[in-house]
Amino acid sequence: MMIYPQADFARSTPEAQGISSRAIERMLLDIRETGADIHSMLIMRRGHLVFEQYFAPYTAETKHSMFSCSKTFTSMLIGIAQDKGLISVHDHVLDFFPDVEIASVNDNLRAMTIENLLEMGSGHAQDTFGAMLQTENDKNADWVKIFLNRPVDEEPGTRFVYNTGATYMLSAILTRVTGKSALELANAWIFDTIGIKDAEWATCPRGINQGGTGLRITPRDMLRMGTLLLGRGRWKNKQLISNDYICAAQQKHIDNANPDDPNQDPNWAAGYGYQVWRNAFGGFRADGMGGQFIVVLPEREMVVVFTSALGGDLSIGYPLNLIEKYLLPATFDLPQLYGEEAAQSLKKTSEALSHPAFLPIADEAQGFPFGVKFALPENPLRLEKISVYERYLTLTVAGESGFVPYAWGAPALSPDPQLAPAGWTRYARTAATAQWRDDALEIRVNYIGEPLTVYIRFERQGDEMTVSVKGTLGGNAGAAAALK
Repeated sequence: MMIYPQADFARSTPEAQGISSRAIERMLLDIRETGADIHSMLIMRRGHLVFEQYFAPYTAETKHSMFSCSKTFTSMLIGIAQDKGLISVHDHVLDFFPDVEIASVNDNLRAMTIENLLEMGSGHAQDTFGAMLQTENDKNADWVKIFLNRPVDEEPGTRFVYNTGATYMLSAILTRVTGKSALELANAWIFDTIGIKDAEWATCPRGINQGGTGLRITPRDMLRMGTLLLGRGRWKNKQLISNDYICAAQQKHIDNANPDDPNQDPNWAAGYGYQVWRNAFGGFRADGMGGQFIVVLPEREMVVVFTSALGGDLSIGYPLNLIEKYLLPATFDLPQLYGEEAAQSLKKTSEALSHPAFLPIADEAQGFPFGVKFALPENPLRLEKISVYERYLTLTVAGESGFVPYAWGAPALSPDPQLAPAGWTRYARTAATAQWRDDALEIRVNYIGEPLTVYIRFERQGDEMTVSVKGTLGGNAGAAAALK
């Protein structure tokens, strides 16, 4: 029987819902050992929240950028619009925009349907969103026009090409047929009923929600949406999204396997539905850049949520691997014998990760030449200068300098939002943690609520002090020697 949360979730122990506490602790220990930048992990089974972890400095109230998890939310709005008779997934895209000037209309563009947009089979050879983003500072930019004027070289529905611009078009269609934004529709059709409050959703220059990205909600909000999907669109006595659409959305509509990549992660080759990915280990998921996941496992009656800042050295698929390696083998149909020792051990590990202790400066760092300054070469992070002092950094991003305090053993929060690197326009508070490792000072800077973490390493190389910088998103800033 489904249990639907109101102000809070029904709580239970892992064992009472057939899950081993030991397995959950092993997930946490793996995260700690690898240094994976996971921000939250929530596990719900049979309507009960059995585990909820926030890694310092994140809390239950921290809104997080969803990136492409947003796509699944847009898909569900399309499903409701179809349920209401406003549209059909078989409608042609061009029919909604007769007023948009298009330089050349070919048969592929004429044939493109809403379903092709949903399944990432629009017929484009590459994502159209990059061309849209190039105009995001132009108040007159028309992203619909940009999309419809991109070459459609292939027959729609024949090849999977991940296309955030296609999801933007779904949002634009919703606005065309209703006169309301996707966020307004989400609030009225879904969020107000299931308890998601104060959601944010980025827009294009003309005020249309971006659809394929830009949604900001909390991990518990993600869990609410996962509960709705697990319940096949039903919330208590209301069918918010038709069972037929939910079933269709999670089916494989297009092959997303890459024959040229023998090492492709199976979870990105198990088929794609209506703006949802199918998992190689069963079920389906909403999936966002940097490791944002709402994993729905109908056969297990389970929803698992992650927010993260993964990339670079650690694959964004790392949370999915944790589920498959530890959680699924330790999930059973019947309740497990309650183990007090296992529960206490899990609690201790969880508390250490959510409330780490501040430590004194490492002994090895006592002789570090604090006050050293660096000028970086041009780089994708747009990071220009770094200065390191005993308790804080100054970072210059795109000509704007910011104050980033750090602490040893636990993150220190900045008093004010800072301009994030990597070409982002968003400001966010930072949380920075220092450690001494392999004869070098390493400082990790998290941009709160974003899947962006910057790793900075200061070390001596011969007679010089050098800095090297890399980010989970946006590439690396490279290395530089200290200024004389």
